[in-house]
Formats: sequence, structure tokens, C-alpha cells
Amino acid sequence: MILLPDLPEVIISSTPLIRCLTRQVDNSSVYVALPEAHTWMIEGNPSVEKSLSYREKPDELIDEVRDLLPDYLIDLEGKRLFRRLKRKTKILDFCIGRVKRTEANTARERMFRTVHLFDVEDDMKGPEISFPVFNPEWLPEKFLGGFAVLSLDSTELSSRPDEDYLVDLVSLIEKPVVISGPRENRSLAERIGQRTGCTVFPICGDFAVKEQVSILSSSKGVIGSHEFWFAVSDALQKPHVNLAMENLPDLQQTALQVRKWFE
Repeated sequence: MILLPDLPEVIISSTPLIRCLTRQVDNSSVYVALPEAHTWMIEGNPSVEKSLSYREKPDELIDEVRDLLPDYLIDLEGKRLFRRLKRKTKILDFCIGRVKRTEANTARERMFRTVHLFDVEDDMKGPEISFPVFNPEWLPEKFLGGFAVLSLDSTELSSRPDEDYLVDLVSLIEKPVVISGPRENRSLAERIGQRTGCTVFPICGDFAVKEQVSILSSSKGVIGSHEFWFAVSDALQKPHVNLAMENLPDLQQTALQVRKWFE
């Protein structure tokens, strides 16, 4: 059983490990434990035999895990989240190690190192994610010929470019842009549309995350600063541009890069 952290981007990044365990370990069945709010990400995943979900904390799953009695627990959170569950069930567990400069540092590398005793090798294929079928009625007709997604989601406000940068970027892209994000960013999305005069459609607060993923699946790519959307774009094999403030890309080059998505 794989114990997944409450981080949607890590849940997506774990799917190659789940796939490889299922395909490379003879007679294996992979179960996962994760927050109820994120179960949609792995629904229908052919490599997952069974998923157990909790609403508030993993302790809710202690009895279910005892009944299921998996041979091993693979803890990809590695901190305190699953500590009590592991202690109460007394099942042999493998816990993901901390990041070390001299060892594997990417999340994917660390996940596969956690199960090295099973001789599982990374197939180097992309992550997987489940999402609803895209409904063309979600967007105006003029967007159905192609659009980019600008995500206003960010871990911290300071990690996102300011309004002027976003306005200039959208103006230079000169292509239809759907602006997604939480409802509190709706006014910002509307101002970007008003100030640019471009083909902009705000959806902030209009759709659940899984529907936003579906919209991204029909886009040319995503622009943003949140790791979750980069994980999603990898799963969907879509290009992305990182607008993280610590390495903010040049406006002209970024706009040119996005415009090439439409070629």
C-alpha cells in the first residue's frame, strides 16, 4: 500500500511508481491511501487495485488497513502524517528519505529509491491523471480553435508576477487566453482582460479543480507559478511556462514561446 501525502502535485508524480510496481513486481496489487478530496486524480487508474480515502487524517483508515492487511506500506509523505497509522497497524513500511545534496533530489527519483529492494526501475514514461471529459460549452466558441491557460494559482502571493507583468504578457501573446485560479483572483483576471483588450476569458471560481484540468487538456499549454499545474501539464503532455518570481522569464521570450504553441 502506498501512503500518499496531501499534496496533489506529489500524488500525480507518484503515478509512474504505481504503474511500475504493478507491472514489474509479479503478482502484485497496489493499494493507495490518500485524502478524499484528491481521489478523483487516481479514479480509473488501471494500476491501482484499491484506494482508501480519509477526510481529515489518516488515522481514520487504521481499521480498514488492518482488514486489508497489505504486505508493505510505502510512505511517500515521510514526515508525521502517517506515523500513528503505521504504529497501530504494525506493517513493515518503507519511508521516503529526506533530500540530500549528494543523492537523488527530484521527487520522482526519491520515490523510486524508496522501493529499490523490489528491483523496480523507472520506465521513464509520464505521470497519469484522471479528469472529466472536456465540455466545449464551458468556453466561448472563439476559444475552441485554440487557447493557452494562465493560472493565477500560487503557493504565496509573492511568488506570482504582478498585474502589470501579466497584462504585458497577455498583450504580447495575442492569442486567446483562459485565466484560471481561485475565486479571490476573479477581479484580477477581469482587469487583465479589460486592460489588454485581448481575447481573455476568466474562469476563476467557476470550476472545480478537476474541471480545470479538463479545460487544460484541451489547451495549447499552461502559464503559471504553481507546481501542481506543472505536474498536470506533464501528465497531459502539454508545455508549460514557469512564472516563479525567483526566475521570472523575459516577457518577449515568454510571449514568443507561448505563440509557438499555436503553430
